[in-house]
Amino acid sequence: MYCNPDTGSVFSGAAIAKPSGVTRDRANRCHYFPPWVTGLWLSLGMLALLLSAGCRSGVPVVDLGPKPPAPQGTITGIVRGPEGTSPVVGRTVEIVNAETGERHSTKTSDNGGFTVKLPAGKYRLELPLKDGETLVKRPGVIDLGKGDIDSRIEFVLATVRVSRPHGPAYRLDNGLGSPTT
Repeated sequence: MYCNPDTGSVFSGAAIAKPSGVTRDRANRCHYFPPWVTGLWLSLGMLALLLSAGCRSGVPVVDLGPKPPAPQGTITGIVRGPEGTSPVVGRTVEIVNAETGERHSTKTSDNGGFTVKLPAGKYRLELPLKDGETLVKRPGVIDLGKGDIDSRIEFVLATVRVSRPHGPAYRLDNGLGSPTT
């Protein structure tokens, strides 16, 4: 395909002579695409450039406002007295984060129950004992997930019986003398 420099028309065939130069008038008439196609491509290119400029990575936006609350789970349980039947009221239950050592505490209600909301993590529950008490049942480490409710927690207390000998207590004197009372 060749362009006739005089008329601007395109024709096929062999070029017999090479034109001496390209004039501005000739360049305007010898386009391979109509002007509307060139305008369309230029418009699409500009649009793509503008859209890509909006997606560039720049300075990040810093949100200094209040942060949303951390996802939390709930631990509920009960503290029971001897034989696991009577509730223990007003006792402090300590919750220790096994990874960070952070401590939380709560008190038991009238029915011996307790509830505490905590961030997700692994927790160990402790119940401080009074004189003459021992734990018959205690929970292990609790793996609390986001939105979990762990309600299988149970402490069962029992009283310790102190047995005393029913007779005189003898003490030996390291083999150097007789036993004394």
